[in-house]
Amino acid sequence: MRVALTAIALCLASGCVHVAPRPVATETYRPRTSDGYGLELVRYRTPTLPKGPPVLLLHGVAANSRNMDLDEGHSLARWLVAHGREAWTLSLRGTGSSDDPDRGSGRPPGYAFDVFWKDDLPTALQEIERVTHAGPVDFVGHSMGGLVLYAYLSQGGQGVHAAVTLGSPTRLDWGTRVEPVIERFGALVPVGFSIPTAFGAHLAAPFHGLADAPLQRLFYEPSNTPVPVMRALFAYGTADISSGVLEQFRGWMATGRFASADGQLDFRAGLSQVHTPVLVVAARLDHIALTPGVRDGYRALGGPKQWLLVCPANGAGAEYGHMDLVVGDHAPHDVFTPLLNFLDAQP
Repeated sequence: MRVALTAIALCLASGCVHVAPRPVATETYRPRTSDGYGLELVRYRTPTLPKGPPVLLLHGVAANSRNMDLDEGHSLARWLVAHGREAWTLSLRGTGSSDDPDRGSGRPPGYAFDVFWKDDLPTALQEIERVTHAGPVDFVGHSMGGLVLYAYLSQGGQGVHAAVTLGSPTRLDWGTRVEPVIERFGALVPVGFSIPTAFGAHLAAPFHGLADAPLQRLFYEPSNTPVPVMRALFAYGTADISSGVLEQFRGWMATGRFASADGQLDFRAGLSQVHTPVLVVAARLDHIALTPGVRDGYRALGGPKQWLLVCPANGAGAEYGHMDLVVGDHAPHDVFTPLLNFLDAQP
């Protein structure tokens, strides 16, 4: 049972023009949510006056903030600092060094996706404002991180100046390879149980890449992401998944909706009222966030908005899967540069 659940979790975890990141001064903050979770929020400071608002970076499901700062050569956070922007990384509850569910502490187990946009994201935004007094921040979310931003903005969330979503699909019912896995095994996960993604990924990391397995291309495009990078990501960048998050995903797959766990809030419908500038990025060979599913969110947004499909036909130096968007060798040129250009262009 544990092995099967670990496999499910791994399925969900989910240039070469470099400006070499210099050593970056970091500070760690631990703001507390209204329901009692201490969050890991790391500040990456620029050596001089920042050229724009702070940029908050948010990871996806079964992940943590190391996805945005894996090492000096694969770090969106450090790349932004090298280009004059202060960056902040957030580990959502239950990931990284943020608090885990703990019945003894009063932190409830089995939380759903909704707590991320209702509590964790607003807490991080308020802390950045408290520390920097910089006003609204810019935002970059990968995979589920972008969905958290969509849900937050769709319900009138404030404090975001401009945003970029990377591989964030608002439709999960259009034939992704993880659909049948989640449908088959999701019902077996007890309420309050966390899928041991981090444990399984850590064990599997040393053996990753020893054979050309189909699982590899589910996560990334091997020609763009060296095996050692993915080994490090599996070892350090994964996190467990709450059963409530998995159950909410199952609901989206079953109904085609992008909605709250109780079905009362329609996030997709609310996106039409969003007027925060958003760049929506998809990867052509992404087998987790299919291009039509990502474009669904783009179409729903009220605007101003821009669309970018990352592939060689559109000028990219490589093909991209899901994780390549943040750790691919070509990402600084193909992904980071256009996202910063978009953020910089917003008044």
